[in-house]
Amino acid sequence: MSLYNARTHLRSALVAALFALSTASLSAEWSLGVKAGFAPIVSGDFHRGPSFDGSVLLGLPAGSLPVNVDAKSFSDVYDSFEEIAFEASYAASDKLTYTLGVSWLSSDDGNLRVGTVAGALPLNASFSSYEDTQVYAGVRYNFNVTERWNPYVAGRLGYAWVDEITASFAVPGTPFNEPFRSALTDAKFYDASNVLTYGVLVGVEYKFNNRASLALETGYIGQGGIDDDDSVVGLLGLNTLNDEGTLSYVPVRLSLNIRF
Repeated sequence: MSLYNARTHLRSALVAALFALSTASLSAEWSLGVKAGFAPIVSGDFHRGPSFDGSVLLGLPAGSLPVNVDAKSFSDVYDSFEEIAFEASYAASDKLTYTLGVSWLSSDDGNLRVGTVAGALPLNASFSSYEDTQVYAGVRYNFNVTERWNPYVAGRLGYAWVDEITASFAVPGTPFNEPFRSALTDAKFYDASNVLTYGVLVGVEYKFNNRASLALETGYIGQGGIDDDDSVVGLLGLNTLNDEGTLSYVPVRLSLNIRF
């Protein structure tokens, strides 16, 4: 079974499990939430900024083609991140709620200038989209200041499966010699990785009635560094170029919650 198919089946199973969990015991303590939002603030280094001799790329004499790469962050590479999640909650008391969820974080391909060649020519790069699937468990403290309004704080720990990220490099109007032109097209940059995640959230919930509520939340989500792949960039002596990959972000989400 391919990694894509395995992850597709895993996602389906997790969503089904959450629905089953939320409906298995039809007591007033259980609820199911659907969350959707984006991450306006993203941090974390995506790659470093080394310099190297690129003469081999064009078949020139050694030392004749200096290449300077600029360090880039995740926010430099990816314009915006979107997130959707399903979350089952169990209210142990009026103040304490336990949560179990699955979420998907994604961003479209990143296209940007990452450096210069011979001091003037642009070195451009295209990075494949960012995709991850997270499962997490958490606890929430509810303030319940009125019958309808419930500010809350929450913490969570989880695990994420991050898709492989590839990179294509080019200098406009100056094609690289083979085999480098092919090697630097859709080159492996970060391996598919499994990382730990953690987060702290704050929000406010408005209860329409005893069964339905709407919440707005934000906070901080962080994760461990994804695994670099030096199988291509290492050929140019750039083994440390992608020794980064630690992402963190500030989400803004709306959540619709139904109690059973």
